[in-house]
Amino acid sequence: MSQIVPSTSPGGRSASLVPFLFGVAQRPELPGPTLIRLLGDLGLTPAAARALLLRMRQEGKLASIRHGRGAAYRLAGEYGRRFDRIRAGGRPPAPQWPGAFHAVLYQVPESRRAFRDALRRVAVQFGYGLLQPGVLIALDDRTGHLPLADAPPDALLLVTRLPLDEPDAARAARVAWDLDTLAGTFATHAGALREALDALPGPPSPGAETLRRYATLLRTPMVDTLSSPRLPAALFPPGWPLPKLWAEIQAVQDVFGGPASRYVAELLGTSAPPSTTTPPPTSRG
Repeated sequence: MSQIVPSTSPGGRSASLVPFLFGVAQRPELPGPTLIRLLGDLGLTPAAARALLLRMRQEGKLASIRHGRGAAYRLAGEYGRRFDRIRAGGRPPAPQWPGAFHAVLYQVPESRRAFRDALRRVAVQFGYGLLQPGVLIALDDRTGHLPLADAPPDALLLVTRLPLDEPDAARAARVAWDLDTLAGTFATHAGALREALDALPGPPSPGAETLRRYATLLRTPMVDTLSSPRLPAALFPPGWPLPKLWAEIQAVQDVFGGPASRYVAELLGTSAPPSTTTPPPTSRG
C-alpha cells in the first residue's frame, strides 16, 4: 500500500499530482524524466509537466538536485515535511478541548479591503475558521503565519482567547468551519469510493491505466480532507464522516497501491518498496 501526500495548496489540483506520485513511489527523490513521464500518464503534456515542476520549484514546493547532466526532484517546504512525517509513520494524537479558542478580532476599513481579504485567505489556509465577519478562531495560536505586520495603521487587530464550554465550542466550530457542508462532501466521497471498489471486475494490474485510475479516485478526496480542521472529537457533529472516508481511502490504497507502486518501480528500474498497512496519517481532524 502506498501512502499519498495530499496537496496543501488551495485549488492545487494539478500540483497535487506531484506529491501523489512521490507517495506512490515511496521514495524521497525522483528523476526528472521519470516524473515527467508519470505526469504524462496522468494526463499532462510534457510541456505542461515541465511548467508545473518549474512553478512548484519557484513556490518552494520542490527542490531540484543535479546528477551529472540530469536532475532529480525532492518535495520541499510543507510538501516535504508532510511526506517525511508520513514515511516516518507519525500521526499526531487528537487534541483535547483546552477550554478556549485562540481568536483574532479585526476591523479593517473598506478602503483596505485588499489587506482584509489577504488576512482572511492566509488565516483559512493555516487552519483558522471564520466564526463571523471580523472574528477568526483556531485551536491554538497561529498568528506567526498571518500578515499582521502588514496591517494598515487604520486597521484594528486584537489577538485574544474566546473561552467556551464544550457544547458552545462545538456550535462555534460547526459555524466557523462549515462542518455540515464538509460532512456532506466527505460522505459523498466515501460513498463514491466504495461504489468504485465494489464495481471492480478484478484486481488491477501494474500499468499506466491503474496509476491513472488510482489518481482519479483519490485526488479530489485527499485534497478535500485538508479542509477538515484538527479539532477535539467532541467538537465535531455526531456521525462525523471523515473516519469513514479515511477507511475508504485506505481500502483504495490497499487495492491500487501495490500495482501502482510496482509500475512506478519498473519505470525507475528498481523493485517496489515493501507494502505497509499503516493508515495514511493526516495533520487535520
